[in-house]
Parts: sequence; C-alpha cells; structure tokens
Amino acid sequence: MPDEPVNAIEAFIRTLPDPQGARSFFERLQQIRPVDLSRDALLLSRLLAIAAYSPFLAENLLRHPEHIDWLRHETEHVKTTEQLSEELARFVTRMMDADHHLGLGRFKRRELLRIYLHDCLAMASLAEVTEELSNLADVILRHALAIAHQEMTNRYGAPLTRDERGRIKNAEMAVVALGKLGCRELNYASDVDLLFLYSGEGETAGRDRRPESVISNKEFFKAVASETVQIIGSSAGEGAVYRIDLRLRPYGRDGDLVWEIERAADYYRSKAQNWERQALIRARVSAGSDRVVAAFLDLVRDQIFARDAHALEEVRRAKEKIDRRLAARPGGFNVKLGRGGIREIEFIAQALQLEHGGREPWVRTAQTLIVLARLAEKNYLTEAERARLSAAYTFLRTVEHRLQMEHGAQTHTLPLARERLELVARRSGYRDADQFVRDLEDHTTSVRAIYNRVFAAGGEPQPTIASEERKIEKEVDDETDRLINHAAAALTKLIRAQDSVALHDNSDVEQIIASALPSAINPLRSLRNLIAWAESFATYARDQVKEWNVANRYLIKRLLPTLSSNYLSHMLISRPALAAVLVGESQRERADFLQVMRAAINKEYTPAAKTDALRRVWYQQVIAIGYQDMTRVGEGSLSQSPDLRLNNLAQTSLAEAALRLAVEIALESLGIHKHQSAPALPFTILGLGRLGHAGMDYGSDLDLLVVFDDTAEWPPPDLASRGDALKNFHSPHEFYAKLTSEVVHALSSITREGLLYRIDLRLRPEGKNGPLAQAFGGLLTYLASRASAWEHSAYLKAREVAGDMEFGARVRDAVCQSCFDAASKNLSLKEELADIRVRLESEKARKGRPNIKWGRGGMTDVYFITRYLQLRDRIYFPTEQGTAALIAHLGETGSLDDESARVLFEGYSFLRRLDHWMRLLLDRPTPLLPASNVALGDLARALACASVEELEQQLAAHTSAIREVYDRVFG
Repeated sequence: MPDEPVNAIEAFIRTLPDPQGARSFFERLQQIRPVDLSRDALLLSRLLAIAAYSPFLAENLLRHPEHIDWLRHETEHVKTTEQLSEELARFVTRMMDADHHLGLGRFKRRELLRIYLHDCLAMASLAEVTEELSNLADVILRHALAIAHQEMTNRYGAPLTRDERGRIKNAEMAVVALGKLGCRELNYASDVDLLFLYSGEGETAGRDRRPESVISNKEFFKAVASETVQIIGSSAGEGAVYRIDLRLRPYGRDGDLVWEIERAADYYRSKAQNWERQALIRARVSAGSDRVVAAFLDLVRDQIFARDAHALEEVRRAKEKIDRRLAARPGGFNVKLGRGGIREIEFIAQALQLEHGGREPWVRTAQTLIVLARLAEKNYLTEAERARLSAAYTFLRTVEHRLQMEHGAQTHTLPLARERLELVARRSGYRDADQFVRDLEDHTTSVRAIYNRVFAAGGEPQPTIASEERKIEKEVDDETDRLINHAAAALTKLIRAQDSVALHDNSDVEQIIASALPSAINPLRSLRNLIAWAESFATYARDQVKEWNVANRYLIKRLLPTLSSNYLSHMLISRPALAAVLVGESQRERADFLQVMRAAINKEYTPAAKTDALRRVWYQQVIAIGYQDMTRVGEGSLSQSPDLRLNNLAQTSLAEAALRLAVEIALESLGIHKHQSAPALPFTILGLGRLGHAGMDYGSDLDLLVVFDDTAEWPPPDLASRGDALKNFHSPHEFYAKLTSEVVHALSSITREGLLYRIDLRLRPEGKNGPLAQAFGGLLTYLASRASAWEHSAYLKAREVAGDMEFGARVRDAVCQSCFDAASKNLSLKEELADIRVRLESEKARKGRPNIKWGRGGMTDVYFITRYLQLRDRIYFPTEQGTAALIAHLGETGSLDDESARVLFEGYSFLRRLDHWMRLLLDRPTPLLPASNVALGDLARALACASVEELEQQLAAHTSAIREVYDRVFG
C-alpha cells in the first residue's frame, strides 16, 4: 500500500491550523531534504506542526536543515539553565569559524523550534514557556558577558577594588534583568531590558607591568558592557540575537552605560521617578555576579515599596496616555496595550504591590500569575477577580505568542482581515474566529472592570472588605445557575436530535445535572467542560454513540464528576465519543487490558492502522480508570479516597499491555509477525522508574531499557528459515536498535488519534550517547565498571515488562546482583548519592512554590534513602512492588528504625496521593504545588483536608519529617 503513508500525512495536515502552509512546507522540504514517511512519521509530524504554527520557524528549518536531525531527538520539555549552558557550549564549539553573534543567534533560533513546538502542541504551560524563553536569554547573555569579560581581562588584567576592611579583591559585574526578562515572563519577540552594575571603584591589575594596560574599573566594565551589547544586539548578518533596551538605567539614554552599585542605589533613593522605582519590582540577576545584584537590591528595596500618595495616580495617568495614543492608530486590537489587555493586568498587579508591598513582603514577587494569587490570599483582590485576571492573562499572552511567531516579529495587534483572524484563532486553539472574538471580549471586559475598581476615583485602590465574600458567593451561585441552564440546553438539543420524545425541555436535564453536581470536586469547572463536551459532541461524534439518548441519566451523572479533572476533560472534549465508556461494562468490572486492546488492533491490517486502533482503545481504558478516581468509592462520597495502589497497578497493567502490543506492531513493521516472534527473539524490555516499580500514574513517562542476548545465534534460526525479514540487519545491535525505534514510534508519535506515552531511554548506559538497545554482556560490564552510584540505585527498579519474559527475569536478577556488587566496592557510596541529591535539588527545585518531587523532603528524598539502604545492606525488593512496600520491608529487615519507617511511609503516601491528584486536576503533570487558591482548594477537597491551610500544614509537616530522616541517613 504505497499511498498509505502519504494519506496518513495528508490526514494529519488537515488537522493543523494552516494546512496549506504545512503542505507548501512539505513540498519544499522534500526538495531539500527528503523524509522517509514510513520511518520518520513522528519527526515529520513535528516539522509540519511547526510549519502550520510558524512560517518564520519553518523558513529557518529550510535554511538550516541540520536542525531537523536535532529536532528528531529533542524530547526535553523544560530545560534548565545548566542544560542550556552545556548545549550552547557544544553548539558554539562546532561553529568555531563563525563569529559569536552568529553562533548565539543560530542557537537561539534552534531552541525556539523545540520550545514553540511544545507550546503549540500544549505540551508546556504558559508559565513553562515563558520561563524557558527567559532561561534561554539568561544563558545567551551569560555566554556573551563571559566572552567580553575575558577579552578585557586578557588586555588589562582583572579589575580590582577594596572591601570595607581595605583588602584588595576582584571587582565583579552583573547584568540586571528588568521588564519581562526580570520576571521570567519573556515572550518570543521581547526586547530585553537590562541594567549593568559593578561592585566597586578601583583599577585593573594591568598586563606585563605596562602602565598603559591599567584602566579604571568603570572604563573596564563599560567596555565589557559595550561588547556584550554588540554581541547580542548587533543587527548584522542574520539579525540581532535580542533587541537590547538600556533606557531603564539611571537617567535613561543620558546616563552612564554601567553603574557602581552605591551610585546606582543613591540615584534610586534620591532622584528616580516613581515609575523607575516601580521597574525594580522585577529586577533580578540575569548574568554575572549574584552578589552584586543582591547588594544593590538590599540598598533600594525600601525605596521600591515606599508608600507614595501619587504613585498609583501616576500609573493610571500612564495607562490613559497609552489609551489615547492607541486610539489614534489604525488597525486591530492590541492585546498588550489595548483596553483590558496585558498591560492593564500588569498595572493592576504592580499598583497593588506598590500600595501594599511595604508592609506585606509576601506580595513582592515578580511573576504576574503568582503576584495575583498572593494579592488574593491577602484579600487585596477577590478570588473571583484573581481567577478572571489569571484566565485573561493566559489567554492574551497565548494570543500574543501566536501573533509574534507567525513572522518572528514584535507585534501585538490582531489582524483586521477575516481570513488572517481565522488563522490566529485556529493557532490559538479555536475552531473559528467568532468564539475567539467572544472570548477576547469577555476577558478584556473583565480586566477593564477590575482595573476600574482598583484605580477608582483618584487612583487609590479600593479595599477588599469582608462583604466581598458574600458578593463572591452570590457570583458563584449566579454563575452556577447560568452554567446549569447553558449545559442543559446544549444536552437537550443533542437528545432531541436523536429522539424527540426522550426529554421535552431543559428542566428535566437541569434536575439531573443539579443532582449530580455535588459529586464534582469543582462544580463550575465540570459545568464548563460539560458544555464544551456537548458542543464538541454535536460537531463530531453524534453518530458514534448510538445509545446516548437511552443512557443519558447515567452518562450525565458520570460525566459531571469526571469533567472536574483537567486531564480527563482534555481527552473527552477532543474525543467526545469516549464518553460511551462511562456507561459500558468496564465500569463494573476491570478489563483485561491486553485482551481488550489486542481485540481492537486485530481488526486492522497494517501497522499504522493498528497504531491508531491502539490509541483509541487506550484512551477508553484511561477514561474508565479516571472515572473511578473522580467518583470515589462509596456512591460518590468525596470523604473517601480510592486505593491509590490499585489505581497505580491498573495504570501499570495498561502501560505494559500497550508496550507489549507496540512490540508486536513494531515487529510486524519489520516483517516479523506475531507467530514468529515469541521463541525466536531473545530480548527483553525492562521497565525502570515508575513502570519498573508498578507505580504508573496519569501522564507518567515510560522509562525503558531494551536488552538483547548477545550470546545467541544471529540471525535466529527460527526466523532465518522463514523469509528475508532480517536480511538488511547485519548484527543484532542494528536490528534491536531499529526495533527500539519502531516501538518508540508506535507509542509516542503524534498522530490524529493522539499520543500514548512519552518514552524516556536516557537511563540506558551512556545516556543519550549510548546505543538504543543494549547487549546483555555489555550492560553488565558497564554496571560493574563505569556506572555511577546513582545509576546503580536507578537500576534496582528494573523489571521485565515485555519481550522474552524468561530472559528478562534472568537479566533483572543479573542487573540487581551487579548493582549490589558494585555498591559493595564503592567506599564513597553515601557521599556520591548525597552529592547527586544536592545537585538535583539545586537544579530542579527553585525557591518559591513547594516542589513535592525534587524539593527538600520530597519524594526524591525518599527514593534516595530507600535505594541507598538497599545498596548498602544488599536488600532485595519484597514480593509486593512499590516504594511504600519497600519502606515497610526496610523496617522489617532493620535497615530503617521503626520511627523512621513510619515517618517515611506516612510522608511518602501523602506525597504520592497529592501527586496523583495534581496529575488529575491540574492542566499537566507538574511537581510544583499550584499558586492558585482554586487549584489548592480542589486538591484539599480531593485529599479530604478541611482547608487549604490544612493541606499546606500537612505538606510542610511531612516534608520536614522526611528531610529529618534523610539527614540522619546521609548525615
């Protein structure tokens, strides 16, 4: 069937927001760099998605086709600054002949491919996107600053100054980020607002005793700053890496380029205007010395938040001036500066910070969404206002990004032409411009109303008083009634379309909805998602659920609580026919996943069709599992929690079934059919991480390790005698690497039927640089001689999950023995593991919201404690899988004392329950406790906590107790 891959690609293109742009890109790509559709469907889907969302990035890909192979392997979602720094160093090393400016620009545009792809495919939240764009700018600025500083040091020696005791020391420099970079909310086409500071006056050490090589520190740092700006901001060649704006420095354009911190602080204390001090709310170090920026901010912090009777009035007048200027311009709505736009949200947040930050340090943070949450916590905004502002900010920033990445330009204005507006709407996740415009008007109207309240008569914000709580309750009740009526109308319309006598008016459906609503964790979210599901159903799926009108009562009652989950709602709204599973037999008895899924794929005849069938049936099973979670045990009682372990085991069984069927599909794609493969191929797939420990949860990755028997005959006699399927593979290494690629493709490629799992192969020997499939002998050699203590601890979780299970059990036992043997010879085992834990905490758990996985006392502490004790005491896993069972087992064997075992068991159980509900209720898996009071309230209710405060107290108590055990074990 030679046309099948082409047809599949065309089907995928039709789902994209700009099909014609994607087709044009595909045709040009085939001329420059032909893509094998049968081998590279996942890569091609990524390339086409980029082309449909950003012609600017598509052109960059065509100019630099070397990025295509890079994009094939780039699966990291959010890279830390450390990761980006390492990759930048490697990238510029390969471009040694190019100038610094060119290399940094190409690195930036390469990384934008990955960031924007994840953005458009909803694989990253707005906060993750803006943070990563900010990280990228920081890394590039640090690189440019290091180059400029080193060049000046080579010429003039190090700049020297004296401390308060007269001792000579090196003077230091810092690049202070302001504006959007300062608050880590950079967008794709932002200017970067910078301020250059240095730590003390003096002069350079000179070179070779030549007097002419001694200059003042100010001259030295001015030259460093100038060169940094030139490297980053030059418009030569392929354009500026970033546009740099230095107008926020003292005295603006007329001021010095660099400022000694005492002089700069004196300016802000005595001469700066209010708006200049306001800009420092967002100040932070971007490159250079943390100490310099910390010292500067300590000197000016009181001035930033000093109460000024005229400050808020100045903010209001500044916005009115912007409004007048915009009114005189032609064109569409400006999402940044328009009435109810991004700038008004930022002004609201900053005005209330200026008003209250002097006596409430809690509200001094820089990031807009976090500021809004904290202002609501302190009752300077109502919760309803916070929710509206946060939703509007997310919507408007997303639209801003889509506008800017069309041509890589700094634009904020919506097009007037209907065709172009439709394209913006589709790229923003809408089916048409009409609903997009309605939502835009709703958001901007809400923002303007809150803006007017905050800047009421005279610019003074009006205090939020206790009566606001009654207003909020009234608003919620009114909104609930409105949504019930809207949902009932949408559902009644569906029912009448199939059976005009089923229900005659909205009131019947309203009663069903109202009776089911108390079982929902978040009733308003459930109602909104029910409306969206009904509208999606009416458009796409009406003929796919034949018995809908018969089972409507059960369906509505089961849909409502299920739709409180953001994770499940995304699936149900995009695939409305999945709701049929909620009234199926699977709700009464847990399905045999392998049997059910195999029956579905056996109806298809090609690997591609089987892959799609596998996705469809997988989504059904996930909805069935999720429904049990969201409705609880005991007839929907929210006071009871289901057995999380049973849920983890079910999701692990589902993952194993999907993996085994993906192996069959992969083998078939290589010409080896099911009846041939079982006895003939001595390989196994080991599950690591959560899969290995039977702890899979919603959104979990699959950590895999493919191992083959390198002592077995090649090719296997059973297969060699049955055809030429293996004739193109000269060695088992080559074959199993290809098989691994096909398995990954079957599970993680993005098709019109969705995505099953993200596959993580980085735990294999040598990580990304190692072969995809491992020879058994080579794996044991690696574990015995080159693996780190952390790898030994990670490999203890290895468990055979697919392939030849007998061979897998043998591999698992040998791996475990090798890890124990290597650990017994490692005299610094504890120190190595402790060092790795410190590094992980510093890289992945930044200060701010609690990080329940990587932070102090988080789940990673528990993992390190238990794995270290296993390695130290040669403790095998108990029969029952899972970390909780292992903790109990370590207590029984004496590796843990009873009190420590109790603390770890209770603390880990709480963290896993919290992690589980965060995965279900939030938009995407994240280890960060949400800032939103609404989200925290949902989590508190799910965990049967009386309040958000109780949830936070329990979290603090458990993490503190876990860290105490960690300190005792690793102390």
